[in-house]
Amino acid sequence: MPDKSNMLAIDWLNPLRHVDVETYTAFWRHLYNTVLHGFWARFFFFSLMFLAFWTGVRSRNPTLAVVCLLMAAVIAYCGGLVDWVRTVGI
Repeated sequence: MPDKSNMLAIDWLNPLRHVDVETYTAFWRHLYNTVLHGFWARFFFFSLMFLAFWTGVRSRNPTLAVVCLLMAAVIAYCGGLVDWVRTVGI
């Protein structure tokens, strides 16, 4: 293990210093396979992305565009997060 007094903050943030490679790749593979699954999640995600683009560019309302982008991110990532929590059993 290297000396921690000379370690930069970016070195401390490296997840491979704390977890082995197999666990790290399995975590991200499982998370990627569960994000944006199902028809309705994709439908609402793309609808909100289109609405964010439309309100930001055409209507010139950046506040509503950011709200739509945040809602799209929640739809995109919360479905996978809920499935991951359910499989882990937290």
